[in-house]
Amino acid sequence: MFTGRGKQLSIFIGETDHYGHQSLHMAIVEMLRRQGCGGATVTRGIAGFGASSLIHTASILRLSMDLPVVITVVDRPERIDRLIEPLRRMAPHALITVQNVEIVQSSAPLKEGLPDVKVAEAMRTEVATVGPDASLASVVELLRDKDFTAVPVIDAQRRVIGMVSDSDLLTRGGMNVTLSLQRAADPDFIDRLKKSLNDQNRKVSEVMTRDVVTVGPDEVIGRAARLMVEKRLKRLPVVDSEGVLVGILGRLDILKTIAAVNVSEWHPEAPANREAATVGDVMNRDVPNVGESASVEDVLELLVSSAHKRVVVVDGRRHVVGIIADSDLIARVSRESRPGLIEALVARAPIGEARKHLRKLRARSAQELMTRDVVTVREIMPVAAALALSAEKGIKRFPVVNAAGELVGIVGRTEMLRALLG
Repeated sequence: MFTGRGKQLSIFIGETDHYGHQSLHMAIVEMLRRQGCGGATVTRGIAGFGASSLIHTASILRLSMDLPVVITVVDRPERIDRLIEPLRRMAPHALITVQNVEIVQSSAPLKEGLPDVKVAEAMRTEVATVGPDASLASVVELLRDKDFTAVPVIDAQRRVIGMVSDSDLLTRGGMNVTLSLQRAADPDFIDRLKKSLNDQNRKVSEVMTRDVVTVGPDEVIGRAARLMVEKRLKRLPVVDSEGVLVGILGRLDILKTIAAVNVSEWHPEAPANREAATVGDVMNRDVPNVGESASVEDVLELLVSSAHKRVVVVDGRRHVVGIIADSDLIARVSRESRPGLIEALVARAPIGEARKHLRKLRARSAQELMTRDVVTVREIMPVAAALALSAEKGIKRFPVVNAAGELVGIVGRTEMLRALLG
């Protein structure tokens, strides 16, 4: 992890408190793991009372009573601060405290490769699924507000018989727009797509991928990560020996596990580990970029021609001042302009007809379109530290800069994970 100033978070709840169909303390622990925390401890009290003034005790005659439970987390201050609001929503009646602490020793940092952690420790046990007879419109509805774009298809015994993703819907389901662009459009756009799919009356079984790559809960996450890289997948269903679904492992879960096993904070002045891969070793130097005064047409041209789906905005010294993703462009145009722009972005063809839609944009330059406060990484940063930062910030691709702050490349999770696997 790290040493120095940290924060200790304590959550006081009751043993019988629930969150949905799960015990509250386990739901909180799983949330903390997904958020990349270095660890959490659940302590069960022997006696106590809370706001109700009822005394709860573990004496032999009252073993079934609601005993007090305390969940304790020690981590970086910024990570603890981000956890407060999610915890308030999950446990509105809990007592939550935070105090500053000095961390004098922690577990050893991850040097290279992946931690020796089993899939069962990193996977999510609550899994969104569909059946083979579900409509394609129901899949779109299921995925519309999620942070993933594929779900397992299961039979009546919860055995995995397929996967259905936005790629399946694009190639075989008649959907002509990726889910990420749909989300950037507007609810009416998705509703029209659902109506079109409903009119076709097609089922999941017609478009799903049947050759499913799965992993067992007792496998180490290194093997799961290698499968993801080799098969170009972002999610793996976790199944038991009978093929029954027991969880789901996403690429982000692996990255958060890397962060959770305490990759130490990296500093540019720290001595370099010559054996560890760096961002500069794996970055793509051909990065689409424009100046702040570049026209919207110039930005669109780069977006339709680049596989990165984003354009970096630089100033006169080539310092990164902003970034523009394809979804940013769609979100900033009027509703009547979106279909034309979406068509150009999906087809990745010369923009031609789409130019007339751009005239309706209020923004006339890259500076007016861009998202500011861009997180960058140094080219000498170790890949493991960059992946931990990716999980921490929820960022899929980073602009890469040199010691002078100049843009020199762009790097994504896939190439970094591949380098970490060796």
